[in-house]
Amino acid sequence: MKHLSKILLLAVLVIFASCQNESTEDQALEERQAELRFDNDGNVVSDGELDKELFFNETSEEMNNNVLMNVGMSNLNSSGAAVEQVYTVIDADRAPYGDQQPTSNFWWSETPDGTDYFDGSTYFAAADGENLVFTEYTNGTASLIGTTISGTCVVDLNVWFKDKKTWDEWSAIGGGHKKEGTAGDASNSADMNFYVIDHTKSTMTANGGDCVQEGTFGLTQRPDPNDPNTPNFGAHIGPGGANYDSNVGALGLSTWGWMIDPVSCDPLWLMDFNFRLEIAPDECDDCIGDVTDLTLNWDWHNDYRVRVYQRYENTWCATKIFDSVVGANENFTINGANADGSFGNYVYIYVGNCYYTKIKTNCWLNIGPGYRRGVVEVVSGHSSGGGELCEYEPPHYWCWWW
Repeated sequence: MKHLSKILLLAVLVIFASCQNESTEDQALEERQAELRFDNDGNVVSDGELDKELFFNETSEEMNNNVLMNVGMSNLNSSGAAVEQVYTVIDADRAPYGDQQPTSNFWWSETPDGTDYFDGSTYFAAADGENLVFTEYTNGTASLIGTTISGTCVVDLNVWFKDKKTWDEWSAIGGGHKKEGTAGDASNSADMNFYVIDHTKSTMTANGGDCVQEGTFGLTQRPDPNDPNTPNFGAHIGPGGANYDSNVGALGLSTWGWMIDPVSCDPLWLMDFNFRLEIAPDECDDCIGDVTDLTLNWDWHNDYRVRVYQRYENTWCATKIFDSVVGANENFTINGANADGSFGNYVYIYVGNCYYTKIKTNCWLNIGPGYRRGVVEVVSGHSSGGGELCEYEPPHYWCWWW
């Protein structure tokens, strides 16, 4: 019995030692990767994990700038522009007419001259938990996407804005600022930015018995910004921008338009938008699909030329996606060059003229900010199916015996 007990104790010690050894090896790997190491010839020492099948041809040193190069696919609008800011739409309380008009974000008049302005059934508001989303992009465009409801009438909005301008730029071309309502009267023109509704891209689809008419309609700016005989108010956004709201100084937007026949472009009904805006909280998700872009930090005290490659369209042929001298603690961004905007399985990082390390980018590893390979650390990134990447959580090692 004593002999059996000794054997069991020895087995436990072996398992424990094995676990400790695994943990020690992982820690040693991290320590080795914590700094750049060089051989006797001054070349950087690699992680030893370069794929032997990867090969370079005459085109590998040409920069591969995919049309989706500036940002991950999940962070693009239909024109390929990057998201600048995302806002949650908050229904305005219609002050000073809050006792006559309901809290809302959209007005759809049922009369040619808007005489139903104080008819509560003409005002639409967000469904519970389904706020509209207003997004600004870096190319001076914006979008308003989502659903708004009045009774049984449900309107799906896909509204686009273009030609963003400051007040100085807007007023220089004859644009005006339509100040009305509680918040609007107290607002400052210099604080506003201005857009124009893009009628070539905007649609509104109405369904339900309470709708004036069901179907899909276009949308155009009112008054016509190209008519010299009418004022040009466009769409303004800024502090106090939700004209008819009691929250003076709160970020908001107001604009006016015509719902139009999508074929003839004939005007059908008057409409306007009036709502507050709140900056949407940043959201992230696990790596899903493939990584489409990464911002990396060069965590080293000297400048070095850094080149990054990926496998061209998932073949074994290398194609270059980044080549620049990177400074101490400097961030740099790489973007997927495949047709779908992704990197494929890996990106390969070269320092000087030598391979240094590679990063798995096919989401088999739940990569995210905080993930490191040597002196290269992920700061941010996106995946094709999950959007913005969440913080990286290293795997935990467990030992089991029974």
